[in-house]
Amino acid sequence: MSRFQCVSLALIVLAIGIVGSSVRANSTILDAATIKAGLHTAAPEDEGFVERVVDLSNQGKLPAKLVDSTFQWARKKPRNKFQYFKRGLILRARRIGIEL
Repeated sequence: MSRFQCVSLALIVLAIGIVGSSVRANSTILDAATIKAGLHTAAPEDEGFVERVVDLSNQGKLPAKLVDSTFQWARKKPRNKFQYFKRGLILRARRIGIEL
């Protein structure tokens, strides 16, 4: 395999990785109903927190990637998924200077 072919192959692989990551990033934006269902919220206060977080994310005040990654992490917990989500998101948002 020539040097040109190796470089071409590397560029193709890189391009596929970039396109794939942008598609995945756009497909993980969550809405309030998805978060509520995934975390099994029960109390009205829980649902209010979720709606507030989604509103802040839609306004650009809270990074959607932060909300999504915290949701994915909390959803894997065996119990108390919402409490993990709420506490984790509050701590992570505080680290970047956002008070929830």
